[in-house]
Amino acid sequence: MQPSAPASGISFPKPVKISILVTVFGVIGLLAIMQWTAYSVRRHVGIASHSVFSAALNSQRAGTAFERMNREYSNAFEMQEKIALLNADREATTVESSLDNASSSMKFNSARHQQIVTLQHRVIDLHLRSKILFAAAADVNAALPKQKDLADLSQENRAVKAALETLQSDLTNDFTAELALVNTLLRVQGILEVLLLVGVVVALTFSVRSLIDLTVRKREDEILHQANSIRDGERRMLRALIDNIPDFMYVKDSESRFVVANAHLARIAGVKTPEEMTGTTDFDYFPPELAQGFYEDEQNVIRSGQPLYSHEESYTDKAGNVIHILTTKVPMLDSNGQVTGIAGVGHDITKRKKTENARREAERNYRGIFDNAIVGIFQSVPEGRFLSANSSMAFSLGYDSPEEMLSSITDIARQFYADPKRRDEFVFLMRKLGGVTNFDCEVLRKDGSKIWMAMSVRAIRENGAVVRYEGMCEDITERNLLRQQLFQAQKLESVGQLAAGIAHEINTPTQYIGDNVRFLKDAFQDLASLLENYQRLLSAAKDNTLTSTTIQEVEEAVDRADAGYLLDEIPKAITQTLEGIGRVATLVSAMKDFSHPGTKEKIPLDLNHAIDSTITVARNEWKYVATLETDFDPLLPPVACLPGEFNQVILNLIVNAAHAIADVIPKNSSQMGKITVQTKSFPEWAEIRIQDTGSGIPKDVQSRIFDPFFTTKEIGKGTGQGLAIARSVVVDKHGGSIQFETEEGKGTTFIIRLPYNGKALAAMAVAA
Repeated sequence: MQPSAPASGISFPKPVKISILVTVFGVIGLLAIMQWTAYSVRRHVGIASHSVFSAALNSQRAGTAFERMNREYSNAFEMQEKIALLNADREATTVESSLDNASSSMKFNSARHQQIVTLQHRVIDLHLRSKILFAAAADVNAALPKQKDLADLSQENRAVKAALETLQSDLTNDFTAELALVNTLLRVQGILEVLLLVGVVVALTFSVRSLIDLTVRKREDEILHQANSIRDGERRMLRALIDNIPDFMYVKDSESRFVVANAHLARIAGVKTPEEMTGTTDFDYFPPELAQGFYEDEQNVIRSGQPLYSHEESYTDKAGNVIHILTTKVPMLDSNGQVTGIAGVGHDITKRKKTENARREAERNYRGIFDNAIVGIFQSVPEGRFLSANSSMAFSLGYDSPEEMLSSITDIARQFYADPKRRDEFVFLMRKLGGVTNFDCEVLRKDGSKIWMAMSVRAIRENGAVVRYEGMCEDITERNLLRQQLFQAQKLESVGQLAAGIAHEINTPTQYIGDNVRFLKDAFQDLASLLENYQRLLSAAKDNTLTSTTIQEVEEAVDRADAGYLLDEIPKAITQTLEGIGRVATLVSAMKDFSHPGTKEKIPLDLNHAIDSTITVARNEWKYVATLETDFDPLLPPVACLPGEFNQVILNLIVNAAHAIADVIPKNSSQMGKITVQTKSFPEWAEIRIQDTGSGIPKDVQSRIFDPFFTTKEIGKGTGQGLAIARSVVVDKHGGSIQFETEEGKGTTFIIRLPYNGKALAAMAVAA
């Protein structure tokens, strides 16, 4: 049995009990929270650096490979290069493997994993369909793919591209969210460390002082013995507490000698028990230069009486590892307020430092994506100044670095845009629509040369006001050159298509001009013979040698020449010849107007005259199937246009109208359709309407008629480029709009609007 306590035994005062309980449970609770925080930090850093970041890189790689795959398929189709199919297949494999790696990295996130897997399946399906269709398109001996299949493939391609961009954006947001959570947890951990130090020091100070006051009041040895026992118990409890805290804890006197040390510090110092450190200094355990730094910090605290919070220290352990410690040192005061020593606590932040380094490395890697992107990326402000730009954009403009570009271009409208008015249109669209896609503009390089760029930009708003623009840009100079070549090919195709008809139109008047000239030649010979006889008759009359024989010979010559017939027919032949020459001159003039040499700058154009010339050139295309009526507005003012390209648009629409009418007129029928061409002036634009009585446009293809290579005509009758080029010329180059009204079985009307002032109508075209 245990002996009973004496009646005069010591009882703890209630405040001391509360202090001890608060200390114990507070420290335990704080330790648990700190452990949970440290675990959460490690887990989220691992997710951000190994999973989300890896998935983001793979999605970026997939997006880049996807773009290259589309370019290779386009080369295979347009240039019939079979090697491009192999390249496209290889790029498709890269896309699929990159998405597979990304899905593996994101298995912890079921929603994102499923998103990637779904996208991967769509890419595989798109790859197989593209491989089949484009292989057929690249084979000159194979039948061309159906336009519907190509259109469906194009639509799916755009959908997959959009899904890839969405995935990249989602992964970037996931990575940012993980880093933000890590920062929050690290701040929480720092706060908890300070709370732990303050709570332990306050609790220790309060408990020790209470116990000392209690022993002073006790007079008897038994009471003193009981007090000492309690104090020893508290010391053991505190010792057990501080020895099990995974931080360094110690108390030193005014000479920086250890008075108290915990077990964790003893293990670091290389001694068996903390008691062995009593009376020693840091010089006994650490290198002199390191110990000297510890000593100076402690003496500064003792001299100033000011605590040193969250001071970072580092040292190299015996294994050669660099250990980082976050230490706090506070002065210990006696009852008179004099500093008698210091109490310190140190937390090993080596893992946290590694985490921070990993985070900084991740940020550098993410920055690398920005800097090394193959397209230009930039930020600018509406006032006309760039905030940032990546290397790709700087190099495209001829600058050696983004910094040089940002310092050189201080006025975007004047120093970036070749035409400052294009900047005004860009700002107008951004203010009205909030963003643009593939906004084409000619820009200036450092050396003054010009290139074409396509920009996709969005406006960033704060409190409803646009504060900056963010976007991407790409050098499309070669693409524009290819488009010009395609337009020239279309123009040559049109000239070839019209050549036979033009030759026929010229040949008809030429034939009867030739017939009349030959008639006049023969008539002239007859008249010349008749004039000779008249001359002989006149000479005989003057010489009084006129005989009946001479008169008879002249009469016979008149009968042979049929002078009455010649006098009647020669004026008709001359009139017909002049009419034929007029028709040929009209046709040649129309051809000259139609084939206006291409210009880079728009010039004022009489639309009525240009359309009339095009109608004349295309006459052989429509005269056998339709009558053509014009209703030109005589007050229509000149419009700034590219004449050659405008004429090509009108030709394409008239030829399409003739073909549409031919499709509904029975062969060998005298029935004729009707084409009506009308111009009209409006306050902001000039309007051209081309109406036909053809078959109309089926509903299921109305949304695709302006797509490149889409056509409803039979193979060999059209390339599918006419309406695509028409839209490009009207919308992209003239800032106008092209629309249509159609009714199946009754006909179609195409409506072209060209602005007098390009801004307002350009916004309408983009919004549509």
